[in-house]
Amino acid sequence: MTLITLAVAPFILIVTAVGVAIDASMEGRILPIYSRAGQLAEEVFSNIATVHAFWAGPKLSRKYEKLLSEAKVQGMKKSLNMSILFSGEYFGIFSGYALAFFQGIRMYANGEITESGDIVT
Repeated sequence: MTLITLAVAPFILIVTAVGVAIDASMEGRILPIYSRAGQLAEEVFSNIATVHAFWAGPKLSRKYEKLLSEAKVQGMKKSLNMSILFSGEYFGIFSGYALAFFQGIRMYANGEITESGDIVT
């Protein structure tokens, strides 16, 4: 019974490792965009008088929003990866429960155990 339920752990580890590796590469594409957006905001705030004097606020605001929308597009691509990651993990967990339940019922039906408490323990 232990070996059956223990077989689920490598599956969950593999799914998690693959999902995290893909997520890290996607996050690596998003962080430079946030960096550029933060740098633009820092420049605007440090030169606020010049920005206000030349009425450059709306133009810089549109540029900032463009950077954030670019980051959003990249971030939305992460949702598919996260859905596959979490569904794979939960599939592994619930498959382990199903296998343990099946084996416990089989052991009880064959007379290997007398009480269900033995399985729970």
